[in-house]
Amino acid sequence: MNHRHLLSWMILAFAALPAMAGELVLPAFALNLEGRNGEIWSSEIYLTNPGDQPVQVELARFLPGNINKPTPCDLFMSPTRVVPPYSAAVWTAAGLATDLGCAERARGGLVLRADGPVYVTSRLVNLAGRDDEEGSTVLSGRGEAFEAIPIEELPGAGSHLLPALLWHRNPCDTSSFDTSVGFANPGQDPVEIRLDVPHETARAMRINGQEVFLPHSLMIRGGSWRQFRLSPVVEEGAPCGGIESFLLRVETDGPIAIYGSVIDRKSGDPRTVSPVPLRPVETLER
Repeated sequence: MNHRHLLSWMILAFAALPAMAGELVLPAFALNLEGRNGEIWSSEIYLTNPGDQPVQVELARFLPGNINKPTPCDLFMSPTRVVPPYSAAVWTAAGLATDLGCAERARGGLVLRADGPVYVTSRLVNLAGRDDEEGSTVLSGRGEAFEAIPIEELPGAGSHLLPALLWHRNPCDTSSFDTSVGFANPGQDPVEIRLDVPHETARAMRINGQEVFLPHSLMIRGGSWRQFRLSPVVEEGAPCGGIESFLLRVETDGPIAIYGSVIDRKSGDPRTVSPVPLRPVETLER
């Protein structure tokens, strides 16, 4: 095996390892969140312990977004779940609601703290038509998967791409696809974000319905979460357009969790898009 193949094998092997003890960032979380078309979205979390010792996972911080607690309950210690060796556990939506101080609605990100190796994933579920009002069991419905990221592995300062996003330019009826970009900042310092759609000839787009020129800068406060809906700018009176694929370039000046979300409005299926680091142009040796 040559050095290049050995290096590639080592990278793949380390990428497959679970997160060790420390903090992890779940970049998107919702509890009874109302969607654009009347849907209700809630998250549940899956904890997997591949080791031979119990692992304790603690809900360390909530990164708002926003949260609604009409009748808050006091928490005397941080909520935890213990995952036995070689097993998995579900942190249900009902359990998370209580552990967030008896919240009725919330959206944002979560910071979890583990005292051993653990895989943490989640499913953000569309609860349309669900009969189980208590939500005490696993959720049923179309869902979007998110992975928790070890805090030391967050995308750092630099340029990143969110590829294969979709938007519907000037639809005759309703949009067939909606795309959002989200950020979770677990640190204390704000992170500046610079957004660009390199191939958009109009050099503008809409963020949450408001037209902005490209590139566009945003500030994500420390300990917070933000999500923005993206759509193209269309001249008034222009003919009906079609579905277009585009990529979003994201430049940051500090570590932050980044994700894209594309929803097929005809089927209701969502798709998560992970950032790809943009490689700098290498200088050729002569």
